[in-house]
Amino acid sequence: MNRPEVEAFCERGRDALKQRDHAEANDAFESALAADPDCTEAYEGLATVSYLDGDFVGAIKHYSKLTLLKPSEGRYHTNIGAIYNRLGEHQKACDALRKAIQRDKKCAESYYNLGIAQRKLKQNAMAVSAYKEAIKLNPAMAEAYQNLGNTYVEMGNLQMAIVNFKKALELKPNFEKARNGLETAEAQFQQNKKSINPFGRLVDANSQAAKAAPSAGRVLNEQERWEERAIVKQLAEEIEHLGKGCLEYLKQKLEPAVMDVERATAQGADAAFTLPEASENFRDAVNQWGALRRSLKRKVLELRAHEEFINTPEIKL
Repeated sequence: MNRPEVEAFCERGRDALKQRDHAEANDAFESALAADPDCTEAYEGLATVSYLDGDFVGAIKHYSKLTLLKPSEGRYHTNIGAIYNRLGEHQKACDALRKAIQRDKKCAESYYNLGIAQRKLKQNAMAVSAYKEAIKLNPAMAEAYQNLGNTYVEMGNLQMAIVNFKKALELKPNFEKARNGLETAEAQFQQNKKSINPFGRLVDANSQAAKAAPSAGRVLNEQERWEERAIVKQLAEEIEHLGKGCLEYLKQKLEPAVMDVERATAQGADAAFTLPEASENFRDAVNQWGALRRSLKRKVLELRAHEEFINTPEIKL
């Protein structure tokens, strides 16, 4: 291998990419590989050319080669996951992105792309967790707030959708998708608010007596009652979605991961080839399951705290 020659080919490829001459770039990177079949820079260049040309399958092929040459790198798995999302193969995207996160838990783009895949798979509770993790790692990621807002709209949680659309617009004032999402969510929220009639219940003697009795909790006016009901409804819906997400994850991911480990251990001498990957997938599944359980527990505790707050008499000083 002539290292200076390989570097010269790669430099030529980079220059061609800057000039948007994809054919020249492809030829240069292929020449680099001919001189050094394990040149990671050349594979990255070819993956970029393939992606820009719309050859997503080719891009995945090159990134897959890079995962073998640099197995500890998470970003190649992230790119594979993002491309699978573009292809509409969202389950494959989830699988690739979990491998990326296993290698680099601090990459916001991995969680962001995972949120996209999970939302497309109707795993909205898990998508919410993924977007929130992306935002925690990169608070300036307006796209994560916007997609989180869209997910909340699908879950019927318009209040949280509005909060996230507004945050996206704070970060990117000209973000058209976030502005459209905000306008739609606010209009729907106002429509829902008008349809609620706080006086739509019949009154009998027992209820009147109960009303006359001294209350152990806080005394709420009409607006406060409406807001309190909205909070409880929001928390209950989030708990329901998280619970369904936990059950779905148990069936679709954790149980199959356990079965894969059992099959691998039963293969005798061949277990050395299959068990490492099965164990890795199982560890990842357990970690994801733990994150889901913690999200559900936090939301239940939040509902309990709200209930305790409402039931505690207001102290007037």
